[in-house]
Amino acid sequence: MASAENALPPPIIGAAVPRIDGPLKVSGNAKYTADFYFPEMVYAVPVCSTVAKGRITRLDTSDAEKMPGVVAILHRENIGRLYRSARDLTFSAYLDERRPPFEDDVIYYNGQYVALAVAETFEQAQAAAAAVQVVYSAEKPDLSNNLEPEGKLKIESIRGDTEAAFATAPVKIDETYVTPVETHNPMELHASVSIWDGSKFTLYETTQGVVNHRAVMAQVLGVPKENVQVISLFLGSGFGGKLFPWPHSALAAAASRDLYRPVKLVISRSMMFSNVGHRPLTQQRVRLAATPDGKLVSFQHDYVNHTSILDNYEENCGEATPYLYSVPNLRVSSGLARRNVGTPTAMRGPGAVPGLFATESAMDELAIKLNMDPVEFRFEESWRPQRFCGLASYRLRSDWSRPKGDYVMWMERLCDGTWISCPSVSRGLGGMNHLLHITTASTTPKHLQFKEVEAATSQ
Repeated sequence: MASAENALPPPIIGAAVPRIDGPLKVSGNAKYTADFYFPEMVYAVPVCSTVAKGRITRLDTSDAEKMPGVVAILHRENIGRLYRSARDLTFSAYLDERRPPFEDDVIYYNGQYVALAVAETFEQAQAAAAAVQVVYSAEKPDLSNNLEPEGKLKIESIRGDTEAAFATAPVKIDETYVTPVETHNPMELHASVSIWDGSKFTLYETTQGVVNHRAVMAQVLGVPKENVQVISLFLGSGFGGKLFPWPHSALAAAASRDLYRPVKLVISRSMMFSNVGHRPLTQQRVRLAATPDGKLVSFQHDYVNHTSILDNYEENCGEATPYLYSVPNLRVSSGLARRNVGTPTAMRGPGAVPGLFATESAMDELAIKLNMDPVEFRFEESWRPQRFCGLASYRLRSDWSRPKGDYVMWMERLCDGTWISCPSVSRGLGGMNHLLHITTASTTPKHLQFKEVEAATSQ
């Protein structure tokens, strides 16, 4: 008889596993950031700029400070010191909007925080924020949708001579595609609850990354990381917008430090459109060239996205472009156009989503010009040896013995000299069921032996 120590664990794959958070959520007992309450807690409401560019010339808080329940009106002259975090591209202490709130009197975008009303109740704080009088020396903001890059475009990927191939090709298209701003706006508003005990911050946050949030806030507040604890028990969705800290978190922490009381700050739905990032406006020029029989000879993808005045957010629209099709001449380049907007941020498939919209729309248009079926055109381009794609390569072919609408994708990856083929079947644009089958061959694709694989498709 097997001992208890040698007994196999119960099966997991294919077994029903209860979600331990499920009952808490459906019963309303899950505590999201804005649900936390602590004794002596006060409520903070930001005052937002009503101009998109300019400078504050006068900030009058006298009426607001006299209102019932008001504890403080914080602004540049009286808030504790907040620091810029170090520029970090390793994502160990990363944020998109690096300027701390109230750093100066300059206004860079509409909705920028200019003051913070703190009161005993949320309603009192809201009324006090509305009573703060701000006078601006306003300037005309740059909000143009026509994106001209600053300086020369930056080469992201290049091979061959795209200009020469494009110039001599008999069939070509040259089109520009624009994608608009998109905001995340999950059901849960961004929120922060901060407690300062004189030496340590405890921050309840709507964050998708507690470790990064801790590192950033330690830098912004000027304390060791060991003196910051970040807690996020449940998240009401983020879609990328809650990956990195935003200025409201620094305001809540600074207010709790100044007042020695717990502070809760929940931004409004309107602030969700201006103060916590968005997918930026993109403008993408795609130039494709082909022979009359449908062989791609040149692929140029030049894109620009808008960013804020102070931050360099790059929407990597060309992320997938070098790896999509077998084309000997390819160039991908990028640029930024500064506008008076809040800093953009990652949103559900950052870069690749707007990028693929542009490149695949261009492929459709070229297929029409070639009088070819767009799907068959892609099969032809993808089935040629992918000798330009580094470690990963994708090929497509059709298998018309399968039901109409089913397509087979073979993915090959060169890993330590071994090619692996991974056939999968997808039906239409819906879900996929992948059945992995691995074969090994010599180091060159021409010796790869494909094997027939039966794969079930989603119904």
